[in-house]
Amino acid sequence: MQEERDEVTVPAARQSRTSTARPWRDAREWIERVRDIGELSDVRGVDWQAGIGATTQLLDRTEGAPSVLFDEVPGYEAGRRVLVNCNGTLARQAVTLGLAATQATHQGLREFWRGVLAGRAPIPPVEVENGPVFENVLRGTAVDLEAFPVPVWHPNDGGRYIGTASLNVLKDPDTPWVNVGTYRNQIFSRNELGMWISPGKHGRLIRERYAATGQRVPVVVVVGADPLLFLAAAAAIPFGTDEFAWAGAVRGEAIEIVRGPITGLPFPARAEIVIEGWINPARWHEEGPYGEFHGYYGIGEGRTPVIEVEAIYHRDDPILLGCPQGKPPHEDNRVLAYLRAAQVEAELASAGVPRITGVWCPPVAAERFLTVVSVNQAYPGHATQALTVAGQTGAAAYMARIVVVVDSDIDIFDMNDVLWAIMTRVDPERDTNVVRRAWSGPLDPAVHPDERGFNSRLLIDATRPWEWRDRFAEPVVTAAMAAATRRTWGWILDPAATDPRRS
Repeated sequence: MQEERDEVTVPAARQSRTSTARPWRDAREWIERVRDIGELSDVRGVDWQAGIGATTQLLDRTEGAPSVLFDEVPGYEAGRRVLVNCNGTLARQAVTLGLAATQATHQGLREFWRGVLAGRAPIPPVEVENGPVFENVLRGTAVDLEAFPVPVWHPNDGGRYIGTASLNVLKDPDTPWVNVGTYRNQIFSRNELGMWISPGKHGRLIRERYAATGQRVPVVVVVGADPLLFLAAAAAIPFGTDEFAWAGAVRGEAIEIVRGPITGLPFPARAEIVIEGWINPARWHEEGPYGEFHGYYGIGEGRTPVIEVEAIYHRDDPILLGCPQGKPPHEDNRVLAYLRAAQVEAELASAGVPRITGVWCPPVAAERFLTVVSVNQAYPGHATQALTVAGQTGAAAYMARIVVVVDSDIDIFDMNDVLWAIMTRVDPERDTNVVRRAWSGPLDPAVHPDERGFNSRLLIDATRPWEWRDRFAEPVVTAAMAAATRRTWGWILDPAATDPRRS
């Protein structure tokens, strides 16, 4: 009988480290690099029924928490592991993106994503004949989705969700395009699972095109991916974009893929766990509820088409990747905030809105509900233009709530400063507007359950009014003044610091 225990290996002291010349290739190499910088904890003996999910929520809600690799899950053989909170800190995001430790800063990540969106050409994946993912091939009665320590992530979830950080691979039926998206995957039986997708998402559009002709939908679900590929699948990448090629551009090296023996669909050769089968458009199953990204349970007793699993492939000692979401901010909010902000900024530039000095999508607002835009006003209506366009960009349109535009003297990354601008520069009658019938979905908790699909957007102009901006009250402290004070007197904030004037 397995001994019950709950052991934690505390990370070693963090150390400065630059990225190596060769990009890491899979989750295992990523783990070793994160272990090297002291940001990974090995935790043993935590149960899948409640312990892993509760611990993951604790990590998400704790700033600076480590990534955790759960092993020796009771009821499962050692080596069947679960990895969570991969991109929860700037240092781990830098590892994921192949950046030097010196770039693991707010500014460093902003500049990286701006560069990716501005000039990196996609690097198409390279197809190989074999890969570690085929170390174990399960067919027929050997297929068992519960052979992996899939947690119940939230107390009232409708079941075990094997796909919370998954890559759901679907090919457009009429073109060569292969879409890779992150959708939730609930286990229904040993060889059946769901794929719940919000309306308007790329995978949903592809699935509906097959359903219109009554065809089965070939599908691959990668539930043991690496953190970069999960990021690519979760990002708001334009319709028709190859996520594997996009990830190759970010990594600076082509992703190695293999073809599924059953469907012919591509998936990473170095993936940990891959599920292959068909979506049967004639079979639907009750699905959910699930603790969603906004911090509430999503659809309860909804329905989703059934994936009939024909094969599972996995590496020896496989690793399940988890990102269960919940009340923000959580892991994916912390990493996607930088990418989404850069995407909105790039789309504003493409739409011809000039002199945008910054965009931020705060993690605490699930990097989706609130978009803050900084502008150096150049003409009447400039702020209104920025507000209107920002709220409808491809990266920000889905289930958004509030868009705020501020002057360039406001620190958009400091919510105290943003709120100060709203409280002191906004007259509600003059400076607010509402856009109705915008793109939402069935997960929106603020909309009546019978009316979901549309929502409204609050647009807040928190800039100095253009007509009398030169007569606006003078601030007591400017950003430049605050920065100068910190440079001169910041040492006082550190009790261990010495007075530089006496050195």
